[in-house]
Amino acid sequence: MPEYTGARRAANRAAGPLSPLIQFLRQPDVVRDWAPGDWNRFLPLARDAGLLGRSLYLLQAHGLLAVAPPRLVDHLHGAVNQTRYVQGQARRELRHVARLMQREHIPLIALKGVAYLAAELPPSDWRSLCDIDLLVPKANIGRAEEVLRDGGWGPSGEFDAYDQSYYRDWMHEIPPLVHHSRQVEVDLHHNLAPPVSRIRIDAEYLWEHSVAVDDASELGVRTLAPADMLLHNAVHLFMNDELRGGLRDLVDFRDLFEHFCAADTDFPYLLHERAAHLGCTRALFYAACSARRLLGLRAPDTFFTALNADAPLAPVRRSMAWLIDQVLAPSRLGLRRTALAQWALFVRSHWVRMPPLMLFRHLARKAFRSNKSVVPVTDLPG
Repeated sequence: MPEYTGARRAANRAAGPLSPLIQFLRQPDVVRDWAPGDWNRFLPLARDAGLLGRSLYLLQAHGLLAVAPPRLVDHLHGAVNQTRYVQGQARRELRHVARLMQREHIPLIALKGVAYLAAELPPSDWRSLCDIDLLVPKANIGRAEEVLRDGGWGPSGEFDAYDQSYYRDWMHEIPPLVHHSRQVEVDLHHNLAPPVSRIRIDAEYLWEHSVAVDDASELGVRTLAPADMLLHNAVHLFMNDELRGGLRDLVDFRDLFEHFCAADTDFPYLLHERAAHLGCTRALFYAACSARRLLGLRAPDTFFTALNADAPLAPVRRSMAWLIDQVLAPSRLGLRRTALAQWALFVRSHWVRMPPLMLFRHLARKAFRSNKSVVPVTDLPG
């Protein structure tokens, strides 16, 4: 035991100022050597990343509950209880929406967190969610919105004419809806990426390979095929947004990848083949390499060799790795370099989502609206 502990400590020192959360997610046994200060650094990072529930399950799976401070364990149990409640709300909302869509003969695919719940995939044990994401055929999205509005769903915020045009003409979803009494947000998509972005995904291909959900098959609810589910995760995290899903989505990617590989050893190659067919190999490259670098993703070397064929130039690759690490794996919250990386990724996310002229018009519009919202000093009371 002393030799093992000493080796572990040496490895930790060699790792440098790694985030304690990343250390734990890669090698849970590291907590055996933690002092109270390490736990104090770990907790806000896990909470901010939405990984309190995942942390509890890792402690349980590795027999480490007795090592963790009792108050922290109580906090993790509380987070899991809250997650169970939110998951129940999401399941109920899915069934409400599915019944309405079934009456109109509109097919429905559950996406992301609610899909993991419906299909009982590994993240469903611990993953919370703040809305439910659903996919309907583009030809049906207008009717689907009408049906939801008639059923009590309305806009989740104030959307002016420009916002409406932004969503309906440029994006792959309509403005978010929320039920007037249950207050669960529904995001209704017709594709996985904006039609004006650099990634053009064939939504009909996704429907052809979608999978029925046993628990809700009578309501016509389906999920994406396993490979498409992971590609949606990658596209959402590294192309559609500025890593807004954060470390939690990357943990989802790793857990789902290893889950599907356990069922089919050829899954990595099927995933790469599907990414090539759908035109999102760059997103898969970033997701898989980030999951390996930060979370120790286990995958064949030949899989990464194939991905390298779609890698960006070395300077871009190194820059992106630095930006991703600063946002997803900071050593603590509130670092200036994290804010800088978030800003850079925000700019990048718009650059890959829109053609240059459209991007310029959009950012100019946002800047103009932001300036108008500032109250002049002369108008302040008193």
